[in-house]
Amino acid sequence: MAVVQVEQGALKGIECNYNGEQYVAFKGIPYATPPLGVLRFKAPKPPEPWQGIRDASEHGPVCPQYNERLYRIDPGSEDCLYLNVYTKAINPPQPLPVMVWIHGGGFYTGSGNSDFYGPEFFMKHDVILVTFNYRLEVLGFLCLDTEEVPGNAGLKDQVAALRWVKNNITAFGGDSNNITIFGCSAGAASTSYHLVSKMSEGLFNKAICQSGVCLNEWGYNIYGKERAFQLGKILGITTDSPNELLQFLRDMPVSSLIKIQLPILGKQHEDLADSIFFGPVIEKEHLNIEKFITEEPTNLIKNGKLANVPIMVGYTSAEGIEIGKRLAGIAGFLSMKGAVVPRELKLKWAPEKILEIDKKIRNYYFQDKEITPAILQEYVNFETDRLFAYNIVRFARYHVKNTSPVYLYKFTAETERNFTKKYYNMQEVAGVCHSDELPYLFNVTCINIPLTDVSRSIIKSIVDLWVNFASTGNPTSPNHEVQWKQFTNVERNCYVIDYECKCVPNINEENMKFWEEIYDESNL
Repeated sequence: MAVVQVEQGALKGIECNYNGEQYVAFKGIPYATPPLGVLRFKAPKPPEPWQGIRDASEHGPVCPQYNERLYRIDPGSEDCLYLNVYTKAINPPQPLPVMVWIHGGGFYTGSGNSDFYGPEFFMKHDVILVTFNYRLEVLGFLCLDTEEVPGNAGLKDQVAALRWVKNNITAFGGDSNNITIFGCSAGAASTSYHLVSKMSEGLFNKAICQSGVCLNEWGYNIYGKERAFQLGKILGITTDSPNELLQFLRDMPVSSLIKIQLPILGKQHEDLADSIFFGPVIEKEHLNIEKFITEEPTNLIKNGKLANVPIMVGYTSAEGIEIGKRLAGIAGFLSMKGAVVPRELKLKWAPEKILEIDKKIRNYYFQDKEITPAILQEYVNFETDRLFAYNIVRFARYHVKNTSPVYLYKFTAETERNFTKKYYNMQEVAGVCHSDELPYLFNVTCINIPLTDVSRSIIKSIVDLWVNFASTGNPTSPNHEVQWKQFTNVERNCYVIDYECKCVPNINEENMKFWEEIYDESNL
C-alpha cells in the first residue's frame, strides 16, 4: 500500500501500471482551504489538516467552467484547489526531479486532471509529475482593485500549489531543490509570471514556457475593474461601489459566473486580446496585502526583474490558427485602421504613428490586400508572429541578460496526434496549431487521439528533452545526435522538433527583425 505523510496528514495513493511501467498516483490532494462563501474571489488560505489516512485515488472537483474541448458545462465545485502527484518511486535511491504542470485554457477553462494530462509518458522516466487545478474566469480573476479583491486569485492559487510542492514533495521521493514549472498557452504565460513575481521567488529552479509568455498581450488584462462592473450590470446590479458589487457577486449562484460573454468596452483602441475578459491584472501598489504583480510585465522584464533560472521557451509553427479559425467573424474588425498593431504599442503611440505602422504591417504580411478568408494562410502566419512568436523570442532576448541558459524551440511535427487543427477543421492551413504538441507530452484519454509508431518516436523525443532539462538544466545529453545549443543574442539557436530534430540559428530571422524595428528593440 502506497502511504505518505505530508504536513496536513497521511495520504494513500494507488499503484499503477502502463505498458509495464510502474508508478504511484496520489490524486485530489488539497493544497489550500476550500475558497467558499466569504472566501470566494479572495487569495487562497493554507490547507487544513485531516485525521487518519486520506484516500488519494480520485481527482478533486474541477473549477466550474465551460469545458471547451468537450463542448459542455462542467459544474465542478468552487472547492477545487486540489493537486495530483505521480511518482516513479516513493523511496528512490536519490531524490527525483520534480515537474509541475500549469494547465492552459485562456484562464477560463481546463484542469489538471489525467483525462487530458495523463502522466504515463513521463512515468517512463525517473521523475515526479505534479498537476493541479486553480480558479478560473470570474472566480479566479475578478478584479475590484480593493484589498478584498485585488485580482489574480488564480495566480495566487498557483503560488499556493507551488508552496505546497516545495514543502511536501520530499515525502513522494522528490527533490525540493530541483523543481521545474512548465505550461502551455495561458499555463505558459502563468509560468513566466512566476519568473517575475516576488510571491514565487525560491519555489522553483527551472521553467518551460510553451506557446506563451507574459509579454503576449492576451496574457494580461488592462480593463479588469471595468469588466467586473460590466459583469455586475449584466447580472442585474448597477452600482459604482466595489463593496456593493462584491456582495452581489458573492451571492450569485456559481452557474452565473461561467462562460461569461461581455460587450466590447468602446475604448479608443479595441483589440483582439481584450476578448479574454478575466485574466491576470496589475495589482495596485498601495494595497496592504501580499501582491502577485504590481508592474506591467514589459517594465519588469526590461528592468531585468526576472528569476535567474534556466528556461526553455518555444512555439508551434502555426500558432495563429487559434485566431485564424475565427477570421470570418473578425474580418470586419481587422479592416479598421490600427487593428493589426499590437495593443502594447497602440496604447503609447500617437494616432499618426499607429496609422503609419498599420500600413507598414499590412504591406509586409498581406501586400495591402484586404484581410479575408481568401488569405487565411497569410493571416495565420501574421498572428503566429504578432500574438505569439515575436514576444516569446523577445522574452528569451531579455532573459539572456541573466547568467542562466535560455533554450528556444519550434515544434513542427505533424502526425495523427495533432488533434486541435483537425478539431478546428483547419487542415488546409500549413503548420502546427497552438497546443498541438500537448498529446505528445501527455496521454490524452478524454478524446480519441490515435497512438502509432510514427507518433511514438516524436513522443519519445519531446519527453526526453523536457525530462533532461528538468533533471540537469540542459535538454540534450552528450549522447543526443543533435545538440540543442543555447539561445544567445549573438547566436539565436532554435531547436526544431520534428521527425528529425535539428538546431538552426536565426530561425524566422526576417520576420523577427521586422517586429524588432516595429517595437524599436533591435538593439537589446
